[in-house]
Amino acid sequence: MRTSRKTWLQSLLLLCLATSASAEPRPEHMVYLRTIDPTIEQDIRYASAHNFTGHPLDGYAAAECLLTLDAAKALARVQASLRAQGYGLKVFDCYRPTRAVADMGRFATESGDPRKAEFYPRVDKQDFWRQGYVARVSNHSRGSTVDLTLTGPKALPAEHWTPSAAQVDCTAPYAQRWHDGALDMGTGFDCFDERAHTASPAINATAKDNRQRLGSAMAKEGFAGYSKEWWHFTYTAAGEPNDVMDFPITPPGVSEAIEASHQLIVVTSKNWDDLQGTAQRYERDGKAFRKYGDAFAVVLGKNGMGWGQGLSRVEPGDDPVKREGDGKAPAGVFKLGTAFGYDDKAASHLPYLALTPTTECVDDSRSARYNELVDGSKVSKDWNSSERMRSEEGYRKGIFIEHNTPASAAAGSCIFFHIWRGPTSPTAGCTAMDRADISRLFDWLDPRQSPLLVQMPEAQYERFRERWNLPKR
Repeated sequence: MRTSRKTWLQSLLLLCLATSASAEPRPEHMVYLRTIDPTIEQDIRYASAHNFTGHPLDGYAAAECLLTLDAAKALARVQASLRAQGYGLKVFDCYRPTRAVADMGRFATESGDPRKAEFYPRVDKQDFWRQGYVARVSNHSRGSTVDLTLTGPKALPAEHWTPSAAQVDCTAPYAQRWHDGALDMGTGFDCFDERAHTASPAINATAKDNRQRLGSAMAKEGFAGYSKEWWHFTYTAAGEPNDVMDFPITPPGVSEAIEASHQLIVVTSKNWDDLQGTAQRYERDGKAFRKYGDAFAVVLGKNGMGWGQGLSRVEPGDDPVKREGDGKAPAGVFKLGTAFGYDDKAASHLPYLALTPTTECVDDSRSARYNELVDGSKVSKDWNSSERMRSEEGYRKGIFIEHNTPASAAAGSCIFFHIWRGPTSPTAGCTAMDRADISRLFDWLDPRQSPLLVQMPEAQYERFRERWNLPKR
């Protein structure tokens, strides 16, 4: 007997509520993919609004891929095989909490289609279930299913997505649709269209070859595809857990993140009030790190540093804490986001945003866009304060430091690496350096190496060095 959509959704919501009430922890067999293979790129769409619902899904408190240990190891073997051929993997989704599945269900029954033009231009969302694009119970919630794509030397560079980005039909020609950094696979990810069916005859020969290459590599390591979605694979080895889970996706602990990282930038100063510091690059060498290149000078906030909000959660005690507008650079351990600059393009592995006269970074903590880079000409403004990125010469080249991401009100915003005015001119809270040094960071940093910034005064660095397995300065 077929269950009605309303009855199914009510049942699933009750399941999610019951599971959430038990405060389900992350099971030991579930691991962060970064700790197994940091070279696999990640673009976790349901942690952002760049997906078919137009909002981050419930349970995605971090843009991280988690899988069962065996599935993660198998995926690492796929990556090794593809890299030997000059290709690689980029994942869009992995483990999905059941509360996120329920969130998809709610969206499909409510009014509004904020991302229809990109993801399902020819499908009524009431038909998602019937056409097999949304599942009542998702294999993703069992931890062995992954959505991914194929990268390679002929891929167009990944674009930096913002809510103001134009919506282009996911079946449009490769050069026209959203550039996700992958090869031409015939459609974009999460494209609810027959052309996204794995064996679709409507795609070009290049896309067919790329789908075949991806599918064959995955099958060799025990992953089975899904006929309706070229990007969807499930690890089918005997013994894989079958129970659905609902623990939320949260950031890895700082020790896990450092263990997974193969590139570190360590910035230290003499004390909390110091306006100047020293930066050193490191690369992983087995279980330790070795220095890469020479140390270089940086300038910090005009009022030194204060503990910020990153991967590290430190009880500050009597130490200063970073707040909005306090002139302090954040201390802690941070991921690095998109690169940006005045040039139309940049030779960098990082995603790149070309700044325009209307690019702003919102520093009004009352805004829904707080701590975001936006195109002010395309977004409905709800802020009274922002940085005009193109008006600051130091932003001719910069890199977004993921402090206070996702944003908490008044905790600090718009923190970057950028070009300094000079070696004795402090910033309003960023970390600045000579143009040649930031150019070297553009060349060196690689998201596949899970790069991190470790920034704090020398005494605090020594305090946490052994606990977090950080390198000697």
